[in-house]
Amino acid sequence: MKAKQRTLAVLVVLAVLLGGALWAVNRTKTVLEEAADAASEGSIPLAAVSASNLTQIQVTYNGETNTLDYADNSWTLAEDPAYHLDDTACNTMLTALGSMNAGRTLEAQPGEDYGFAEPYLTVAFTAAGEAHTLTFGAENTVTGDRYVKLDGADTIYTVSASKVSCFAQSKAELFGSFNPAGITASSIQSLTETFMDGSSLSLTAVSEPAEAAEETDGESSSDSTAYETVWRFPGEPDADLDQDKVQSLLSALGTYVYAQVTGADPADYGFAKPLATVQVTTDAGTTAVTYAAGTDGYYLMVEGDDSIYAVDGNTMAALMTSAEDLKAE
Repeated sequence: MKAKQRTLAVLVVLAVLLGGALWAVNRTKTVLEEAADAASEGSIPLAAVSASNLTQIQVTYNGETNTLDYADNSWTLAEDPAYHLDDTACNTMLTALGSMNAGRTLEAQPGEDYGFAEPYLTVAFTAAGEAHTLTFGAENTVTGDRYVKLDGADTIYTVSASKVSCFAQSKAELFGSFNPAGITASSIQSLTETFMDGSSLSLTAVSEPAEAAEETDGESSSDSTAYETVWRFPGEPDADLDQDKVQSLLSALGTYVYAQVTGADPADYGFAKPLATVQVTTDAGTTAVTYAAGTDGYYLMVEGDDSIYAVDGNTMAALMTSAEDLKAE
């Protein structure tokens, strides 16, 4: 009986020891995993940046420098204040700087350049009144990290390459697509389009009685009249127009542009002989938009705006619809 009790006691002790050993192994594994995660995320802050203290980001990439000024939650390109920036792209840079933590530091090895002789890109930024510069070198293809130096010091850090990619953008890539004329199809009241050959077309929105709604018993209602907006030629009000084609034309007038050129001669982009000029009247007033064909695409200019904007071919196809083409078949 005593022998059985001793055996049971030994088994209990062994179970406790085994359980403790397993806990220690699992705890060690957890600590190592947490350390690995921390290393991959980076635990060495390189930039004390936030939306409340940042005033400027200057990126030099592929021989081009773009200085992004930040004030009142708005971005301006210092080299070209009229340029329409993509706020999302700029905000992504701000966020990337705010979370720019290095995973580790390296001792520079003799003969190793780490890509700093010809940097991948540099990011100079001003936050809380202090200016700093991050210089990014080569990417370690094994770890997926990129080498970086802070303010030209000898210390080399590594950061995740994914944190750096948002800065690798040209001025053209930083453009934010928008509607420079501020026109929407639903806001247009009338328009007159004059083509290069001197021909023109005019359209006016007219409210007309719609077909009478049928009652549930099949009889039309005479108590009320429904109205709908249709488009007509002012000089030919009885002409039956293809309203779908008209809507395509109206939508084209409210198109978003995909590129912007500032400080250029409009004649270099075809505006010496424009394809068409449209006078558009909305409840906000009348705006003139001129369209032209350049050597590498189609462009528009808005009255009162010196910038030249790029538009796609589908937009131009809809805009070049003649009065005859708008008539219903």
